[in-house]
Amino acid sequence: MLKLSVLTLAVVSSFAVAAEANPVQNKPAQNEPVQTQTVQAKSVQSKTVQTKAAEAELEHISIYANRHAKAVAETLSSVTVINRDEIIRRQVRDLPALLQQVAGVSVARDGGRGQNSSVFIRGGSSGHTLVLLDGVRIGSATLGYQSLAMVPVALIEKIEIIRGPKAAWYGSDALGGVIAITSRRGDKTEFNATLGSNKLAEVGLSGSQKNGDLTLFGSLGTAMGDGFSAKIGGDPDDDGFEQSYLNAGAELQSRLGLWRWQSQLNDGYYEFDSDYGGDKADTQQDSHQLDWSLQQGALSHQLKLAHSVDSDVSYGPQSPESLFKTKRDEAAYQLSYALFTDWTFLTGASWYQEQVLKNAPNYSSDSRNNQSVFAGFAFDNNQYLFDGAVRHDNFTSYGNKNTYQFSAGYHLSNDLIARFSQGTAFKVPTFNDLYWPKYGNPLLKPEESLSRELGLNYQLRALQLDLVLFDRDLTNLIQRGQQNTNVLLASIQGAELSAAFAIDDVDQRLSYGYLDGKDEKTGLKLVKRPAHKVSWLGSKTYQDWTFSTEALYQSRSFSGKDWQGKLQPELGSYLIWSAGVAYQWQPGITLRAKVDNLFDKTYQTNLGYRQAGLEFVLGVQVLAF
Repeated sequence: MLKLSVLTLAVVSSFAVAAEANPVQNKPAQNEPVQTQTVQAKSVQSKTVQTKAAEAELEHISIYANRHAKAVAETLSSVTVINRDEIIRRQVRDLPALLQQVAGVSVARDGGRGQNSSVFIRGGSSGHTLVLLDGVRIGSATLGYQSLAMVPVALIEKIEIIRGPKAAWYGSDALGGVIAITSRRGDKTEFNATLGSNKLAEVGLSGSQKNGDLTLFGSLGTAMGDGFSAKIGGDPDDDGFEQSYLNAGAELQSRLGLWRWQSQLNDGYYEFDSDYGGDKADTQQDSHQLDWSLQQGALSHQLKLAHSVDSDVSYGPQSPESLFKTKRDEAAYQLSYALFTDWTFLTGASWYQEQVLKNAPNYSSDSRNNQSVFAGFAFDNNQYLFDGAVRHDNFTSYGNKNTYQFSAGYHLSNDLIARFSQGTAFKVPTFNDLYWPKYGNPLLKPEESLSRELGLNYQLRALQLDLVLFDRDLTNLIQRGQQNTNVLLASIQGAELSAAFAIDDVDQRLSYGYLDGKDEKTGLKLVKRPAHKVSWLGSKTYQDWTFSTEALYQSRSFSGKDWQGKLQPELGSYLIWSAGVAYQWQPGITLRAKVDNLFDKTYQTNLGYRQAGLEFVLGVQVLAF
């Protein structure tokens, strides 16, 4: 890991030096599919918003909600877009901390940074959320989801949190929603350093170099911290983490199209407490992509080839070494056609193979393939909006799965859009579900869902509002026990309200979420899904100073049953506050400070695991223009 940091530091430093002498000009929609490079003016021409919060929202374009670019308000989906400037302004410690402020998303953590975190979108499990990195799925085929605690926030340029099913566009796993991450592509040299509580230390550098039609770019960094003892009643030692990360690539613009290569490497370790005592896990998350895109009048082509690795090796003084490693290869082609100014058609095909490597007992099968085709459309005549998609997936040893999604919208006025959507989704069982000795069941069926939502999006000069009502029926949910079976049925209903506005030059972002989810067989509530969640962010800029405050409230939640079938204590409600400040000391140099859990609240989001008390961070950001 140290060798990786030293080597990549030399590479990126060379980019940085060249970038100071030859800064890269801003380019639209970098790191995004070619068909998303331009957005029709009609998508935004009727929205003139003067407040800072509203202007920032207007600039947010969704790429992944419908696989082509549209203003968020007109995607007919529930989408939150968080760009790099907002990530830096919030001074979040990791990705789960960023996600927990988003409407419709709740997070359960097994301790501090680096520890396992579960992310629930609209009541779905972590396995019901598909995670994309630059348009390519990532994660573990044995766990069935991507571990987000060790995804470096420093390498994220933009993130889209799409709530609601998207299997008609992306296939398996997108029952609850999609988290789509766009990697850093900075057009200037940037240096960041952070120190904080529990001996947290992090440093990162990014830069780029442009030479004619060729652009080289890179980012790298390292982070570490001692953490704190995460498990109540567990090993009393601190549970820390360490990681090094690198993102590097090149982009070439030619008459044959845009060619892009990009690699992201992330390795490290984290400590945790198990039934055997204090343990440690080495992690590796690598992704390599080669993209080609070409715009030919109304036609847009995109071809993507990718290879990714997700590895976790846990070990301890009294526990055996346990390796789980997923290798995934993927190829995808997409074609879109813009017909007149109202219609856009899109079709494509994809293939990916998942292979599992491990030192645990052998599975009867350790690889599988998926082949899929999809097609969709979008219509927008400034009064009516429609979009839809259908998809056919074929899995090795599973056969075929078909999914669909249809959405309709209507401009009640220039500022108010009403929308409705309905869609199906599924998730194939993980390798552990199917083949784990004594527990696996090769006859398991995919989990399935039918979802509907009704929404209103209102944008005025001084106010933005988004209100959504939704419900989901989940079937064939997997119950894990002496032998895994498809028995669980669940229903989920809820509502989300998001608002952005300004009062006396104080920008405000407020969200409220209500969730009612239950197991239809037992009548019990779904575990670790709070019924109520409220988040608030306020910020004000005065001369060279920017002040910010955050609040997060979650109501009580059900903890489920223990291994003996007894009901466990509920997780209590909590309210935590954070406060931050930034000072622009010199042009290009900003000093930052933040205090999380300002009143040192004691609370749990996963039964038996501590959460961080009062924590502080100090940071500096240096930009070379």
